[in-house]
Amino acid sequence: MKSLSPAAGKKIVIISEPGFLSDGIKKAWAARQAVIVTSSADMVAMHGPKETFACDAAIIDVTIPDEAMLAMNEWLETRRIPFVFAQVHPAETLSAGFVLSDRAADIDAIVEALFGLGAGYYH
Repeated sequence: MKSLSPAAGKKIVIISEPGFLSDGIKKAWAARQAVIVTSSADMVAMHGPKETFACDAAIIDVTIPDEAMLAMNEWLETRRIPFVFAQVHPAETLSAGFVLSDRAADIDAIVEALFGLGAGYYH
């Protein structure tokens, strides 16, 4: 049976610092049949985003170094690959981006931004 989730079968790369993604988050996205692949922000900074494999979308940790973030933004925008910025814990000091958690509402918000109707190619 085909999944109704817009994330089903989509390869989503998560660019982050080590420890950003918990097992609970991985399981929640797997339940939506999304293919989650992680890439270290250090690897992006050292090798550039061209080393990043093909993906359908990206989620970028808002706390990665500026150089890595800018390189990823340019690379994704040029290829018109949708992406969002996310943090693992909602914080008053960080008001940008989405919350990456295992909560259905947080996942739905990210999926809608990446793959929903009228979604831009980047956020």
